[in-house]
Amino acid sequence: MTGVPENAQSIKVDEKLGKDIPRELLFVNDRGEPTQLGKLFDGKRPVILTLNYSDCPGLCIAQLNGLTEGVSEMFGLSLGPDFQMVSISIDPRETTEKVAKTKARYSTLLPREHHASGWHFLTGDAKSIASIAESVGFKYSYDAKSNRYNHGSVAVLISPQGMITRYLYSVKFEPETLRLSLVEASDGKLGTTSDQFLLWCFHYNPEENRYSADAKRILSFAAGAFVLMGVGISIPFWFSRPPAKAEAVDELLESSTTSSSSAQD
Repeated sequence: MTGVPENAQSIKVDEKLGKDIPRELLFVNDRGEPTQLGKLFDGKRPVILTLNYSDCPGLCIAQLNGLTEGVSEMFGLSLGPDFQMVSISIDPRETTEKVAKTKARYSTLLPREHHASGWHFLTGDAKSIASIAESVGFKYSYDAKSNRYNHGSVAVLISPQGMITRYLYSVKFEPETLRLSLVEASDGKLGTTSDQFLLWCFHYNPEENRYSADAKRILSFAAGAFVLMGVGISIPFWFSRPPAKAEAVDELLESSTTSSSSAQD
């Protein structure tokens, strides 16, 4: 006995880091237009993928609210120009009208620098939904008795080419964790030099759902910096030493010559 309800035992995520998503899958966007998933991966902008549905009684609302807040408070990166978000409904019965209302609800919460056009809300048939869910390891089940889906809350970071790079488990997303995850997913195309340095010094801690300091790397950097500092301090000392006087050099040469002559005698 696990103590977990039977209809919830299948709820989990089997991480598939480094795997590609099926780009050929077809969905319908919030304007009712057929959309091939691969068209949303332009080779330039990373993507945050979530799996939700509009009639979810609580968890999806909390997750999308948390994602909206995290993105809104994130510094330096803008939805649309720098990255995209894709939210796919896991309910094959969901209509275009309903998903359009869901998009409108969350888009209005975004600050002006974020573009709603960069957040794609998609619906699809059961086969396409199952395929994308399986490709990212997202397990869920349908409870016919309550007419709801049992599922977890995860945001999947995907590279501009369609490769899974990170999983974030939360209904409240820290802005800095989102930012570093996007910089990581972009393979250095986003962010600043300091962001790249932070990613070198920090690693993602799944237990804390955030990036934590890597003590070994920080100590290694500190040791290298100490050596360079020592070299930098010593260089002016060597260049500031006065050159040997010509008279002293002549006396040394003369003394050496005299000693050599005496030895030959």
